[in-house]
Amino acid sequence: MRRRHGGPVIIIIAALLTGCASLSGVLTDPGPPLRSTDPARLVGRWEGEVDLTFPDRTLVVHSVTRKSDSWTAHAEYGTTNLYLTTVNAVVEEAPGGLRLRFVTPLASSVVLTLQGDNRLRGTFRLANESEDRAIELKRVTREATTPSTALERFNKQATPAAPTTRAATGRDAAAAPTAAPAAAAPVPPPMILSTAKEDLARWLKGRWEGELDFTVSARVLVIDTIRRDGDRWVVEARSGVSDADLTPVPVIIDTAGDQVTVRYNTSFASRATLTLHSDGSLRGIYRFAFEAKDRALSFKRVATAVATAAEAAPPAALVVAFRQPADQATVGEAAAIVSAMASSGKGVARIVVTLNGTEVHRQSESGAPTSVVVSVPVTLSEGANVLGVTAAEPDGTTRQDVRTVTLTPARSPAPAAPIVREQWAVVIGAGRYQNAAIPSLRYTVADAEAVYRTLIGPGGFPKDHVMLLTDTSERKPTLRNIRYALGTFLARSARKHDTVVIFFAGHGAPEADLRGAERDGLAKYLIPVDADPDDLYSTALPMDEIKTIFERIEAERVVAFLDACYSGAAGGRTFASLKTRATSVDDLFLERLTRSKGRAIITASRPAEVSVELGELGHGIFTYYLVQGLAGAADANRDGIVSLQELYDYLEQQVTQKSRAVGGNQHPVMKGELEGAMPLTRVKPRQP
Repeated sequence: MRRRHGGPVIIIIAALLTGCASLSGVLTDPGPPLRSTDPARLVGRWEGEVDLTFPDRTLVVHSVTRKSDSWTAHAEYGTTNLYLTTVNAVVEEAPGGLRLRFVTPLASSVVLTLQGDNRLRGTFRLANESEDRAIELKRVTREATTPSTALERFNKQATPAAPTTRAATGRDAAAAPTAAPAAAAPVPPPMILSTAKEDLARWLKGRWEGELDFTVSARVLVIDTIRRDGDRWVVEARSGVSDADLTPVPVIIDTAGDQVTVRYNTSFASRATLTLHSDGSLRGIYRFAFEAKDRALSFKRVATAVATAAEAAPPAALVVAFRQPADQATVGEAAAIVSAMASSGKGVARIVVTLNGTEVHRQSESGAPTSVVVSVPVTLSEGANVLGVTAAEPDGTTRQDVRTVTLTPARSPAPAAPIVREQWAVVIGAGRYQNAAIPSLRYTVADAEAVYRTLIGPGGFPKDHVMLLTDTSERKPTLRNIRYALGTFLARSARKHDTVVIFFAGHGAPEADLRGAERDGLAKYLIPVDADPDDLYSTALPMDEIKTIFERIEAERVVAFLDACYSGAAGGRTFASLKTRATSVDDLFLERLTRSKGRAIITASRPAEVSVELGELGHGIFTYYLVQGLAGAADANRDGIVSLQELYDYLEQQVTQKSRAVGGNQHPVMKGELEGAMPLTRVKPRQP
């Protein structure tokens, strides 16, 4: 043991005696015992969590180097199993031990202190926040090995494997000729301008399509206009992966050295530098904001005439349309619901509802979506009532739709006709996935079948009002069938006074949010049985679409129960194990989905918790008690009706207690805006 550790100690003492001014050697971790202030204690791989929706983090400290009178650590940091980026950290002594400071490529600041229990604890601050978040990492290994990440796997997929040949030995090896490497296609030389006043528009204006050295390789560059302004070029251009996400980009053109160089930054802070070549192509490099290396990018012009923003077809005009009530209708009740939709290619910034000239509702929309649905309760006056819905675009353009409704109160004491309230449901259980990369789930089909039996049995739902999609049912939980069940079957069937229940048990997964709309940088999906884990965008159901589905359903009461498995808690892109289904949907995201009144979502657990499955129950804990509650166990006031609030209170109590009893920690979460009690099932009243 002395011989093993004597070398590093002697090196450190010698460096101190010489003032350390010339020491540039790298310290690696030789293993314990080391002094508490020895920087080599930091070398190795650390994993843990930060206080974010998707918390898993990995830090790999490869080496610690002495420079002048300070220590610098060469390290990699990022989201566990997703990506790692190089960071240069400063190491310093602190009262509690060694302290490590660094800033991530996304400008987040991290401060960690190595404490006595061999853990790194400290703070993490996002670039756009002023508050610190807690972070804690635990050493996984003293080896400074970089684990496999999703980004690394993407790169490997994009690089074809070299053919495998039998190794020659002995005399064969000496006789075997050395194979010449395959000759790469020659790259045409850069184009040389014939004059400094060359009209670059004829060379650059138009639509360019090309490929990037990345898994998602397609790239589009549209140069709409290019003109000379004094000694500089003024360019209007757009860039993106496809036409659907083209966004304006600032372009700089440099003609130094009689060559044409085009530079631009994307909306995600990625940088491209391209040179115009003699074959008319644009070739160069592209660097992502989260990477420290350059990737090859090349474009070829496919069209010289393009429609600029000014020349493009005008956006769809602003339209306002009532859904209810009908124009010139005569009603007998003062209480009414005004439902309308506004749409515009320029976006809808504001929508206002008036009754007899008085404003009764104003709704402002951040981001100006292209369509907005509004549903507002109003109280009519006896006689004629004028209802108005006015929508405005961001530039102030407005349009209004007006309806006249006459209130004629019933003069006779006869009771009004009872409102017919029906119940509809879609129940989904995805367990056996067609792609071998997605692990099967053990109890999701049993969960869905139990919910189905409860709804059509004790719950009182008519059998033809409930659609079941499982691995063993006639309709399988494919993407097409799930879209039909949620977006078509329910939208066509449910009416205003009806109740709609949606249940999903299966996998959920995130992937990188290329739009930049999510705070955690990840778009979330529900995974059908025919999903491709490498292409969730086109083969899975985006969670954002739940909001669209809610808007398509006319029913005033819609609730969704999600017992789904999100890899944010289970470890990056990998799916959860067969025994757990981990949910990791942030609260702000759920609140956005349930912004409309009468819409609610209940998830199996909080972010960063796992939804426990128990063999003794044959179900996930959440679904087991969901079934019990719908069947009557949640009827707290014994009135024969299980309301949503009663059910949630029951789930919160039972799931929390049961999970703790088996060593877990699970708390269901409900988000939504409700008015009064939302009845879900009618059951036989329990005896006191």
